[in-house]
Order: sequence, then C-alpha cells, then structure tokens
Amino acid sequence: MNPNIIFVLLDGARCDRIHTSKDFMELKKDGCLFNNVTAAYPYTFPAINSMFTGMFGKENGVDAYYKMFKLKDSIAFLPEILQENGYFTSCDLISDKVISSRGFDIYQSHNEYEDDLIIKHPELIKKSFKEANGQPIFTFLQFSRIHTITVSEVLKKYEWDDAEFYQKKSDNMKNYDKAFQQSVVYAKKIVQTIEELGKSTETVIVFFSDHGTGVGERFGERNYGVYTYEETIRTFHLFLGTGIVKNHVCDKLVSSLQLFPTIMDLCQIKFDSQTNLPSLMPYFVGNLDTKIELPYVFSETGGLQGPFPSPKEPNVFCIKNSRYKLIFFKTSKEWKMFDLIKDPREEENIFGKQIKEEKVLQDKLTKWINR
Repeated sequence: MNPNIIFVLLDGARCDRIHTSKDFMELKKDGCLFNNVTAAYPYTFPAINSMFTGMFGKENGVDAYYKMFKLKDSIAFLPEILQENGYFTSCDLISDKVISSRGFDIYQSHNEYEDDLIIKHPELIKKSFKEANGQPIFTFLQFSRIHTITVSEVLKKYEWDDAEFYQKKSDNMKNYDKAFQQSVVYAKKIVQTIEELGKSTETVIVFFSDHGTGVGERFGERNYGVYTYEETIRTFHLFLGTGIVKNHVCDKLVSSLQLFPTIMDLCQIKFDSQTNLPSLMPYFVGNLDTKIELPYVFSETGGLQGPFPSPKEPNVFCIKNSRYKLIFFKTSKEWKMFDLIKDPREEENIFGKQIKEEKVLQDKLTKWINR
C-alpha cells in the first residue's frame, strides 16, 4: 500500500535559522534534511504552485502576485494526480488564494489570528483518516505563525523604506526566532498525532519551507518577495518516515521543483513528468550516492512593494551553482554576482571582476529568462 503523505508547510521558515531551535535539531535526527533547497519563488503563491506542478510559473501560469488564480487547466496538479491514484486528499490553508481547490476532498482555510493550529490541524488529520475509509491520505497543512508575526510586527508598522526597521535587525531576528520556535512546537505536535493514531509506519511527513523571511538585511525588503538573496530563497525539506535514513543532512544543491517528481516516486505513480528534474527519493531511502544535485538552479520574483515593484510579472531573476550566484535586476538593468562560499551573506558584488564562471551563468540565465 502506498504511504500516507503529510505535507507540513512552515511558512516563511529560514533555512539558516533552524539551528537556533534545539527541538528542531532533535526532530531532524529522525529523518533526512535537505538544507540547500532553492525556492523557485520567494513568496507563497507561486512557490507552492511550482512545487505542486514541478514547473515554473511561466509554464504553469502562476508567476506573479496578481496571477494567483491563473493555474492553467491543462497543467497536472499534485492533489488531482494523487486523488486519481486512490488518495483521499485534504488541506488547511491560510487563504483560499494560496492554491487551487482542484483535487481536494477537503479544502479549508483558517483565520491566522484566531485559530489554534496546534488543535485544528491534528483534528483535520484525524478527520482525513476517518473519511478516507482505508484509502491512503495526502494532507497539506500550512502553519502560518511566522507570516502572522511578520504582518503584525512589520508590515502594519513600517513602510518598505522606513529606515527604523532596517536599523533594528537584531531585534527583528529575535522576534523571528521566537516565531520559528512556535513552528517547531507545532511540528512536534503533528508527529505526535501520527504516532498516537498508530500510523507512523505507513506515513511520510514532509516538513518544508516555501521561502525564508528577511529581517532587514536588504534595504527595500521588509519580509520576502522583493529580492532573491539567500535568506529568502534557500529553504529546506525534512523527510520523516519508515525507510527514510535518519539523522542525515544533505547540503547538495537542489530545487524546490524536485518535490513533485519525489512524491510521484514515493507514491509509485507512473506519470509523464512535467519536469525532467530528478526525484530525491532514492537518496533519502539510503542510496546516498544517487546523483540528485543540480549543476545550477533558478529563482525569480516580482515584489508587491520595494524599490521596483512588479506584481504582474517577475523582474528579478537569479541562477546559482554550488558556489556562485548571479542576479539580474530587469528594471534597473543591473547584474550582481556573489561567491556564496567566501561571501555567504552576499555583501560583495563581484560582477565584472573577471570570474570565469560569470559569462557561463549570464548566458544560461539570459536564455532561461527568454525561454
């Protein structure tokens, strides 16, 4: 029988801050953590749609804030595929704007200010198993606490160009870390719920982030969606379940789009994939020599606000390999390049400094943008 799949989105969780939580460090010992996953988009709507289709927005229709409802009917959508292959499907989202209802048997949302998700989400898991009546389940849960804190403590208090916000990065980070710890308490409750239901041996839980959350590192970005720097595009996937290697961390460069073929593989679904990217499954079930690392990955965005907002189409694009990142700002026609090994905070722009990889990355990124 195919495994139950519990997708748990820790919305806005930063990959570079997971070490601040002892509880998360304990949780990861029970599974395989991919800690170098590049988000296709550093904001939720297109990020999730890209993971649920294995495609960028230019192909699936959702590549901007104002295109949240534009998922193409012709594009296969993960919940639909699973439903067609015998899964009972359910979700609970921060808003019905996040993803389409296509393929969900239970499609619901929550009030991020009033609902207690540590209670509500376990109840949905229990309800899903009950109504599935023996079918395997796929449940997608969006934990929105980091988003709520961002809205309450940042977006409602500061404009994008308010210098006060950027001057208090240390305090902003402390507030973020507190919110992340609440996410981990919630994550442990999800694991506990599966254990109490006696479903641990037949369930795979995937804790993942759609994007990170800036705390004022870059002027013009109060949270996410404006730029493609590491604090918002480097994310993680943590796989837990029977047969998955334990206490292993993989820092190989992978894309968030690889989640789609991974779930197809995990659920033994033969599907003419919409992506030619490799599945991560062979790796996390113990074949650690499997070639899953990509030679380069892409990410793009167009912010709602900031110095050059572009909510109708992407206008910031980047390409990464295992060492370098190249960013193109379309509006200002500016290029920036960073050595992610020597300069992990991306503070020194080395574009035009005779780095041999520059032309290769520039050509690949230009071709990708114009595809």
